[in-house]
Amino acid sequence: MDNLIFARNLVKGKIAETIFAQMLRETKDFTVLEFGYEKIIPELVQQGYDENNLMLETLRTAPDFAVINQKTREVRLIEVKYQRTINYDYVLKYAEKMSQSWNPSYLFVATLDGFYFDEINNVINDKGRISPLKHPQISNDLQDKYLKILTDFEKNN
Repeated sequence: MDNLIFARNLVKGKIAETIFAQMLRETKDFTVLEFGYEKIIPELVQQGYDENNLMLETLRTAPDFAVINQKTREVRLIEVKYQRTINYDYVLKYAEKMSQSWNPSYLFVATLDGFYFDEINNVINDKGRISPLKHPQISNDLQDKYLKILTDFEKNN
């Protein structure tokens, strides 16, 4: 049973990542690059790096994406998480963990109530409170479209 719960949570996390990436790509205003350790570490280990290497340990906490805003040329490192409903204690704990190696970086949380996004230092200063996603390039209609995908998936599983 534990394996089934783990698998479901893994799938939900991947769905949140996919929703995030596709939503941003659909705006045509962002370049979304997969950045997380799942993409980097296997290649480094294959190249002969020891899995206990300190650099690899830092990379284990790497955010999921590097996102380039085409208008401002700004690059942001963004970790994506899924939660059925927002849990501020979990958000705070995760922001604190990220701040140890990846500061500045950002946290995007997909929930059935909507999407949240903030810089990790703001999350830490606000004791885990994270702002609803509000961005001039990501309309409410676009967010609603992707939120429906998430809620439809959750209803059926």
